[in-house]
Amino acid sequence: MSTGKTLLYCTVTALLLSACSRKEVKQGTISYTIEYQLPDSLRGYEAYLPKNATVYFKGDSTVSIQQAGAEATTVITHKPTDFVRVLLSSSAKKYMMDYPKNLQHELLPAATGYAYALTKDTMTIAGHKAKKYELTDKATGVTSEAWFTKEISMVPNYLTMVFDTTYGVPLAFTTKQNGMPVETKIKELKFELVPAAIFSTPAGYQKISPEQFKNLPAEN
Repeated sequence: MSTGKTLLYCTVTALLLSACSRKEVKQGTISYTIEYQLPDSLRGYEAYLPKNATVYFKGDSTVSIQQAGAEATTVITHKPTDFVRVLLSSSAKKYMMDYPKNLQHELLPAATGYAYALTKDTMTIAGHKAKKYELTDKATGVTSEAWFTKEISMVPNYLTMVFDTTYGVPLAFTTKQNGMPVETKIKELKFELVPAAIFSTPAGYQKISPEQFKNLPAEN
């Protein structure tokens, strides 16, 4: 092969490799454990709360699934378009709700709602070294904690959208739900192929608005 052809071949190969690298999509599955610090008066409801969550991620899309008995909550997100869809299913009903940007605060507080303070504590979680941050809710002054790693990167999911991504990926964190501490921690993280069908909405869901959902009778 002539020198000119060799240079051309190397150039084309480099461009193809570069293009393949740019098209690489991070995807995989995350398993979380969830623990609730309930007051004695509410411990009877603990059996109805989800103890685990499974998250599928692919590029800029995520699907978060929490299930307790026959009831399941699925949240589908697409970060570039601020798309958030919630699927609620039980043995009797299935509802689908799309939350526009201006209503997403009803699902979770804004990501800028915390002040972050780095501590000296470190811990290995799911095989990755994480640093502990003390968090202070800017609105209420309530403190909590989160462990972040920068060894990996992935798009935030429903469980982690509340956090500032500049600190890394949160592997364990404590948040408040209705005033009660909830501890969430990654149990297992796998980078693996995720079927595209996971990000679609199954048939059989009744579409309602977030406002209609709030006005549903309690038995629904």
